Amino acid sequence: MIGEKRLFGLIALVLGLVAGVLILLDVQAKQSIDLVNVIAGIAVLYGSYLIYRGKTSILFGWGKTRLGSLINLAIGVLTLLIPGGVGGIASILAIVSGIVGFLSA
Repeated sequence: MIGEKRLFGLIALVLGLVAGVLILLDVQAKQSIDLVNVIAGIAVLYGSYLIYRGKTSILFGWGKTRLGSLINLAIGVLTLLIPGGVGGIASILAIVSGIVGFLSA
């Protein structure tokens, strides 16, 4: 049986992966490459990896999970608020991933 904290971690991972891929697909859809959005997409993917890795590691798992949650939450808010950022559903998914990640910590 899977514990509820690990289940929250997996949900945060999936939401973060979808958000990161949507951000990178938004960059690909534009004709010019926006470096800020590329870094934001990779950062959300890395934050999601940290959330998942924190739930499966033996040592210092809570720190990795909280750091990954903080990364996803911060990148989601920044891409939502910055003019010319990704915005929309990808930013909201990154924010929800960060919140669910904090619940799993």
